[in-house]
Amino acid sequence: MIYIPLLAEDMGATYTQIGIIMSVYGACLFVSTYIFSKLSDTWDIKKLLIIGLACSVVAYFLQVFTYDPLSLALIRGLLGICVGMYPAALIMHVYGLKRSIGKFSSFGALGWAAGFFGAGVIGDYDLIFIVSSVFLLISLILAVAMPKVDVERINVNYFSLSTIKKNWNIYITFFLRHTGAVGCWTIFPLFMKSIGADIFMIGLLYAINPLVQFFMMRRMDGMNMERIVKVGYVLSIAAFLTLLPASIYYHIIPAMFLVAISWSFLLVGSTELLLQRNEDKATAAGYLNSVISLSMISGALYGGVVANFWGFNAVFIGAAGLSLVSLVISATTHTKRQLHVRARV
Repeated sequence: MIYIPLLAEDMGATYTQIGIIMSVYGACLFVSTYIFSKLSDTWDIKKLLIIGLACSVVAYFLQVFTYDPLSLALIRGLLGICVGMYPAALIMHVYGLKRSIGKFSSFGALGWAAGFFGAGVIGDYDLIFIVSSVFLLISLILAVAMPKVDVERINVNYFSLSTIKKNWNIYITFFLRHTGAVGCWTIFPLFMKSIGADIFMIGLLYAINPLVQFFMMRRMDGMNMERIVKVGYVLSIAAFLTLLPASIYYHIIPAMFLVAISWSFLLVGSTELLLQRNEDKATAAGYLNSVISLSMISGALYGGVVANFWGFNAVFIGAAGLSLVSLVISATTHTKRQLHVRARV
């Protein structure tokens, strides 16, 4: 993922075109996660998991055949469809086993860390895609061997917006913050290259973020999730602003720690709140993946266009501003809900 902007630039893409390429992936991921999150509440979750992983094995490998910005955008779009098929089913599998969502999320973060570092060591784009496909194949084999988990099956209205309306404050605040974050990550490898980082250092520094997430997410059980989410927005503001004075690549290390902690708080906290508050748990939690992918559309376009016209720092400032808006909405809606509860009491 971190080298797609660099690969696109090598193929002759502008910053705006890089944003479009990244947004195509996000758009396809959004549609896919919406559809398959709903299906996870009604279909066999193990079958969905296996089908999604099998399709992803092929899609990851097909990236080897990209040769220009258009082919890269098309194959990334196909990958987005495949990757969106299984996250909700996987979350429901963990929930059905009554395991910790925080610890589950932490292993995903550990995978990101290994992937970022491994990609930096490999260096060659085609070999990175091949290795990615192999790891998905291993995941597929493991998924086939996993026990079948029985979870409550419910009938959901496929086009109902009731879940979104009920949890709108969680979704909208998460969307705004992640739009800013994706804008940063869309141009971040190019920014790091501009301040002296080579491919290995980009992979190494990127690995800091998910590695810290791994340790943070494992220690969040039993916390006040509403408070955790608000702290996540505060730390996001600090993280993006910390990038502004960076002039040498190792100056970004403090920001990577802040981003890791803020994302851990926001992802685990928001997911836990959605699982606690909703009967259609796969749909509610799956919609968070849809929000993430939707923000990948808006964020990629935002990062590419703003960097193209106003530079990297403008992207970071805008991301901090979006996180501030999220913090205000989150704090305001929480206060209203508390007042409403008190009034009823």
